[in-house]
Amino acid sequence: MGLVVSAAASCGRLRRSRSRSPPPPPPQAVLDPSPLSLEREAEPELIRVFRCFDTDGDGLISAAEMREFYGCSVDEAEDMVAAADKDGDGFVSIEELRAVMEGGGLDALRAAFAEYDEDGDGVITAEELRRALRRLGLDGMDLTVEQCAEIVAAVDSDGDGVISFDEFKTMMSKQA
Repeated sequence: MGLVVSAAASCGRLRRSRSRSPPPPPPQAVLDPSPLSLEREAEPELIRVFRCFDTDGDGLISAAEMREFYGCSVDEAEDMVAAADKDGDGFVSIEELRAVMEGGGLDALRAAFAEYDEDGDGVITAEELRRALRRLGLDGMDLTVEQCAEIVAAVDSDGDGVISFDEFKTMMSKQA
């Protein structure tokens, strides 16, 4: 969830081309927001995120589009699509993206965590973080183990020197 939202927040392809500002919400929605009015407010963000990924505009996010957006390997992109693809068509629809963004993406978050937790022991060490960033093509930052340890320390709420899944989940929700 956080991955999608944080990536979308930095997407340079988002366009804001409104010819006029939207009408103000009715007073009832401001004073007593119903679930329907809250859903309407969230919808434009979902559409902006979806369009950021769906570069060919066909209404579906493919593994190729995921790979282009994240700069990851073919296998990693296919894994991300598979984690969100509930109908098995090999693509992510807007409804499937909504499920990921609304918390139905716990499996996707676990898959993202597993990308960093190389040995499967349930925690991410500074060295695992460094290797994962390189593997994901983020080695242009050329972080040292010491710098990665600082990143781990910033996220490590219980002070054990590693990132647990709960700490990872908290970190990703703060990115949203």
